[in-house]
Amino acid sequence: MMGWLVLMLIDNFKIAFKNIKERKSRVFLTLIGVAIGIMAIVALMSLGEGMQSAVEGELASLTDTIIVTSGNVNVNAMGGGFSGGGDNYFTQRDIDDINRISNLESVNPVLFGSAIIEYNGEYKPVTLLGMDAVSMSYIFGIDFLGLKSGEFMNPGDQNKCIIGNNIADEYFDTKINVGNKIKINDENFYVNGIYREQGAGFSTETDDNIHLTVRDFKKITGQENISGILIRVSDVSNIEYIANEIEFAINENHGEDNFANVITMSSILESIQSVLSVISLFLLGIAAIALLVASIGIMNTMLTSVMERTHEIGVMKAIGAENTDILTIFLTEGILISLFGGITGTTLGIIGGKIFGIASSSYGGSPIPIEPAISLTIILIGSGVALIVGIISSFYPAWKAAKMSPIEAVRYE
Repeated sequence: MMGWLVLMLIDNFKIAFKNIKERKSRVFLTLIGVAIGIMAIVALMSLGEGMQSAVEGELASLTDTIIVTSGNVNVNAMGGGFSGGGDNYFTQRDIDDINRISNLESVNPVLFGSAIIEYNGEYKPVTLLGMDAVSMSYIFGIDFLGLKSGEFMNPGDQNKCIIGNNIADEYFDTKINVGNKIKINDENFYVNGIYREQGAGFSTETDDNIHLTVRDFKKITGQENISGILIRVSDVSNIEYIANEIEFAINENHGEDNFANVITMSSILESIQSVLSVISLFLLGIAAIALLVASIGIMNTMLTSVMERTHEIGVMKAIGAENTDILTIFLTEGILISLFGGITGTTLGIIGGKIFGIASSSYGGSPIPIEPAISLTIILIGSGVALIVGIISSFYPAWKAAKMSPIEAVRYE
């Protein structure tokens, strides 16, 4: 019985394949539609997973970090940590209270201000950030930020600075290089490093800023107002509990329920992942529309094939073919067309994803290098979707062919 069933399936496959060969042009156009839909799905899934992995890899080293800001200071982990300023500042009492909390590795104030930079007789206003040298390299040294040239300061360094890409390349007629001297508020500074370009795709927090040590910041601005606090914990498992303790202590000091914004890098990472998931689902929805159009193309091709082969179907039934045989033949045709399209689309999706990843890294399209995540799961999903589309799209034409009256079909011309 099993052997007979296998032979029957082989025969049906041969007939279906022969019919596909006889209608190469029409089948090819239908196959392209399926390939485009599957290509989009595979490419977007691989890029989405690649982006999530890249973000997790870049920010994983910061999961022991807590950033504390007041209500008028923003936090942008993707673009460089802090931005903003305002009239609400932290006090030394806040710093002392935080230091009393257990399981903290370091507590470092962050200061914001403005200044005038002079280079080759030209003057420009800039934003300054003052931060502990170790914290600066820890936060801004992650791969997708980092320096394009030079190095971060060491503890104890004086009159050195790190400048943003725009300040180095665009602010003045002559570009600023590592080793050049600039004046900030009439004080000479040595350019120790230059940040990579971030661009508007993520943020410009480093592009237009100058970063100094806290000591140099206070010296040239005369300001000691603390706009933010950067905290590293020694026990990551309790980071949310520690964050709540910090928030309670600061809010109590200032007599306000929402004076402090206390954010863990873990929560920022979760938020980024949620946003990326929504974007991926939206793009997959667009790809699904292309696949829907392709499925309509398969149905149209199969219905046309049924109409053209009405007489042939009548002859097959007249010589003993069962309804299930006719149904199987046409279903096999639709599935083969869809599977060929799925294999082609999956291959093109893998190639397209890799090309996009290379282009984004080579031409600065993304500050985070994206390596498409090509997995067996994605390949199986691409092939499985193609198979399902083939079955659904060809079922009605196959059923219509199977239900034909053999006498009327034979008479059809």
